[in-house]
Amino acid sequence: MKGGKTHMNKLIAISGILVIAGVVYFSLNKPTAYAATVQRGNGQGIGRQQMLTEKAKIFKMSETDLQSELNKGKTFYQIATEKGVDLNSMHDQMEAFQKTRLQALVDQGVITQAQMQERLDFMEQRQANCGSNIPFSGQGGRGMGMHR
Repeated sequence: MKGGKTHMNKLIAISGILVIAGVVYFSLNKPTAYAATVQRGNGQGIGRQQMLTEKAKIFKMSETDLQSELNKGKTFYQIATEKGVDLNSMHDQMEAFQKTRLQALVDQGVITQAQMQERLDFMEQRQANCGSNIPFSGQGGRGMGMHR
């Protein structure tokens, strides 16, 4: 039995070392670990919440009310129109917000400058289609890290 206990103790020690090594690795590599978690998002992540917060300010409504309107199937275009918000002004404000937000991610090493530009280009395309029949209501869409 003594040999069995020694073997079991070795297995427990090795398992513990592997767990600790994993914890240390991921705690030291937060930008990489964070970027890995957002590569296959559903558009419901941190960036979406920040975007909703910013648009709620632009529309002069609460985030809860904005989300309620989106849940009813309304688009940002429809909400902006109902609230009397100038679309060009809204687009300019959102572009400035996104540039600041994305530059912070570049500075943190979470995304590259090229990825930032890709997201800004995609945003510009969505804004150009605002009000058309192209589906984008702010529900889902390409979240941070989503690739074509």
